[in-house]
Amino acid sequence: MATMSNSYRRFQLVSATIMAMVMLFLFSLVPAMADGGVIKKTNMTVYFHDYSAGPNATSLPMVGFPGKLWSYTDFGTFVMTDDLVTEGPELTSAVVGRGQGISITAGLDGINAYVSFSLVFTNKAYNGSTLQVQGNGNRFLPVREYSVLSGTGKFRYATGYLTFETLSSDPSTFYTLFRVNVTVRHH
Repeated sequence: MATMSNSYRRFQLVSATIMAMVMLFLFSLVPAMADGGVIKKTNMTVYFHDYSAGPNATSLPMVGFPGKLWSYTDFGTFVMTDDLVTEGPELTSAVVGRGQGISITAGLDGINAYVSFSLVFTNKAYNGSTLQVQGNGNRFLPVREYSVLSGTGKFRYATGYLTFETLSSDPSTFYTLFRVNVTVRHH
């Protein structure tokens, strides 16, 4: 009888484990089911307009090591950014929103930067929505790739990636133009 009891207990344990796994799987589907279960893919190209100095600066070093010059290539320099984002490369192009966040020079050699920012949409199509971006990479490569970790509004549950491509840079005006290609999946 003791053998039967041990077998029955094992059966109950295995059954409970399988039931818990099934329940976890079903609960993971709730967000998808709430939105009809449709996963959308959005591709877009936008342009970031960055001024790293001057009276209209949109990207400035805020914190660095005491006693050292705070420059974009000095390890530990913390840079705050609030760039204009437009549909086309011209400053007069329709406004899409703002690129707001931080970058920190993460490499001792000054090449890599850790980036974390929100693409905050203000245009009619995505007003109030955001994409949250994060990554670490060589800021001097012509094209850099970062992860899209999440989103809000029309980009709820977003995941994906985006690439930053430097189109032009004018040291005399401290202006840099970036083309940003975004690919996200979302509900």
